[in-house]
Amino acid sequence: MRKFLVALMLVLSVAFFAAKIADVYKVKEGETVEATGIVLAPVGVLGTLTTYMQDETAGIMLYGKLLPADLKVGQVIKVVGKTKVYYDILEIIPDKVEIIGTATPTAIELKDGDFKKYLSNLVNVVGTVNSVEKYQFTVKTDKFEILVYIRKEVPFSVSTLKVGDKVSVMGVMYLYKGMYEILPRTPEDIKKF
Repeated sequence: MRKFLVALMLVLSVAFFAAKIADVYKVKEGETVEATGIVLAPVGVLGTLTTYMQDETAGIMLYGKLLPADLKVGQVIKVVGKTKVYYDILEIIPDKVEIIGTATPTAIELKDGDFKKYLSNLVNVVGTVNSVEKYQFTVKTDKFEILVYIRKEVPFSVSTLKVGDKVSVMGVMYLYKGMYEILPRTPEDIKKF
């Protein structure tokens, strides 16, 4: 009986807590999870009451009123909260956020068009501007094309770009109405060369 209870407790703890962010994607929506990661953007820059964090396994969106407004890029945080799927993006709604250190977030270089595996991660793409619109532009590489969307909180004017410019763009991989896009966090995330 005791072995059964220990085994049951172990199963329940795995179901409710995840050590790595990739593990969070394996639990049912609404479960309470614990994950640790590096903050990728200040709260509010990529959405109201929103930030993102990543570890070596994945990235995830964090959303809610309990997010400290003064979180900084590079802070390592431990988050406890419930999972929720919002417009096809998994997020954690934190009940508790603890700053436990600092680290430099590393962007993943996009080499293929399989964007789903990079959702909520910090990514980087190098290519040529293929179109420019009011708040967005596309970057074309020899293997894929990706939309770059500039949120109003990021003071960057796409009018500084023209079709044919060679650029390097860093930002968080996002999904909006079924379309993957990169959300730069600062004007410095977009470089022309």
